[in-house]
Amino acid sequence: MPKKELLETLAKVHRELAGAESIDDETRQRLTKLTNDIRQLLEKDMAESADETEPLSEQVHDLVLQFETEHPQLTTALNQVAAALSNLGI
Repeated sequence: MPKKELLETLAKVHRELAGAESIDDETRQRLTKLTNDIRQLLEKDMAESADETEPLSEQVHDLVLQFETEHPQLTTALNQVAAALSNLGI
């Protein structure tokens, strides 16, 4: 998935997050920070950011597991983000 599509998927995550009323504030802040971190990473030179990438991938995976049953659309978007990060070598 090209960076442009990943950024569009991150925007989709934000839209899903805004519409999900049953997400607690702490989880909402965690997801918002994660998507912002990914966006910033994509704007940097990826070679310089290699140390940051594994924790981001792990965070995405943890959130996917957390949202799987209660927020299937958000889970789908997060899975797309995880796949895109993997395809970009992140």
